[in-house]
Amino acid sequence: MLDPRQEMVDLTAARALFAAWVFAYHINLHAQFAGSAGPFAAFIGHGYLGVDGFFILSGLVLARVHPTLGTAPRDVIRFYAKRLLRIYPVHLATILLLASLFVGGTAMGLAPRDPLRFSASALVEHLLLIQGWGATNHWAWNYPSWSISTEWAGYLLFPFILAIMLSIDGIIIGSALPLLAMLLGLVAYASGHGLNLTFAGSLLRFFPEFIAGIATARIVPYFADDMPGTKLAIAGFVVTLAGCLFGSDWLAVIGLWGSIIGFAFQADAERTASLGRIPFMRSLGLLSYAFYMSFAPIELITAQLFRKMGIAPSSAKLSYSLTMIVGTFVLASVLHVLVERPCRLIANRRFSEQPPLAPSSLPL
Repeated sequence: MLDPRQEMVDLTAARALFAAWVFAYHINLHAQFAGSAGPFAAFIGHGYLGVDGFFILSGLVLARVHPTLGTAPRDVIRFYAKRLLRIYPVHLATILLLASLFVGGTAMGLAPRDPLRFSASALVEHLLLIQGWGATNHWAWNYPSWSISTEWAGYLLFPFILAIMLSIDGIIIGSALPLLAMLLGLVAYASGHGLNLTFAGSLLRFFPEFIAGIATARIVPYFADDMPGTKLAIAGFVVTLAGCLFGSDWLAVIGLWGSIIGFAFQADAERTASLGRIPFMRSLGLLSYAFYMSFAPIELITAQLFRKMGIAPSSAKLSYSLTMIVGTFVLASVLHVLVERPCRLIANRRFSEQPPLAPSSLPL
């Protein structure tokens, strides 16, 4: 069995794919290029489901990295501090960047198209990381961070969810996975528009997936040696494609879970990584959080630029997409090197329950 501190390289690489899927979805909202993508148009149109991959992955990796986390106040506070140092610095940096753009744009006479996006009340919610808890009814500031707010809610409850999981036999935990899948299906059905729940209803979408990730971490060691991990991961991707083609968010997420558990089986059995051995995939996975948090500020700048030039993004698909890709990569790289990585090292050094094997061995 793989050491819990050892990085599951395929899952780190999968983060890059999830972030790219979300990114493509948001570019398509403006550039409208999916129509020329043939059978992959539906896949691009469901790119918001990349976030669901992050939710499942978050629960799984946390449960592996913190297999003995207790509920004693000292342990819980250390865990909270570590998680906050992982997510908050980049979050705060993007808010400061957007505030600078807002102030600078206002001074230059460039009024935002949606003034509510930069309201003081929304700023307070973002600073408190509660913007994804149903406190607001519109996108604001760095709007993709609704998912970071939602994950923070999961972090707050994680020590107690894990304690319950550890008190139950792993095989019994495994039998609860179909129930979580059914619950997620009910959420998708009740919403009336699948699982595209962001600032409103996001916790209903998040917790079944997050808990499923934790449960998956518990059952993986029981079956990993006997499971064809890579084949399961590929089969999961096929199911995700089918879910997108048939318009079923639920089926697509079940496929994502299948891919994630396949990669987890592959790693736990200490077999060679498949996705993670593709050049640059691991590096892109490590960059994925900063990349995800960077595209909204670049989107704001790019939209203003194209508006100033009188060019509709949909009539300049390639130039708009390339501007977004290059700009987001540049900002993400700066945030990763100057903010995220130093804070991650501090978190590992000061708040880890045990020394990590390497500075980058904890991908979340």
